[in-house]
Amino acid sequence: MRVFETELPGVGRRYSVTFPDGGQFVIVHRNDGRRRTYWRGDAEGDSEPLFELTESQARTIGELFDGSYFSPVAADLEDAFEEAPIRSIRIEPESPVAGETIRQTGMRSRTGASILAIRRGDDLLSNPDPDTTIRAGDTLVVVGTEDAYDELDRLLSR
Repeated sequence: MRVFETELPGVGRRYSVTFPDGGQFVIVHRNDGRRRTYWRGDAEGDSEPLFELTESQARTIGELFDGSYFSPVAADLEDAFEEAPIRSIRIEPESPVAGETIRQTGMRSRTGASILAIRRGDDLLSNPDPDTTIRAGDTLVVVGTEDAYDELDRLLSR
């Protein structure tokens, strides 16, 4: 397997993964934070669009591949909230909310998503108050609608 990275001026970066048995998986990481994926069956063929991911969705898939996925909520409990699923969102060091309090981020009023807990190392801070500081490496346990998660992705990638 070979990986090629290409700068796309004004758009972002393209990552092309070529497999020994043929085919190419392409990820376009756009400057606005979105990720679009494509499949090309052979070098002469056109790329077929597969799907688009938000930043948090891409992070979750990456965690699944590297074996570090963490879900502090039981699957049956998550299903109980069909209209407002619970998700875990890891805060990266470059995140614009790292170092801010929950109040400073305005997360709930700006996105509609609510923080239920913060996983910090081995500790779980349940129902954190608005003056709790969000740190790089924290995993936020959040509840919200799909629209709220879209807004949250925008907030976290500003």
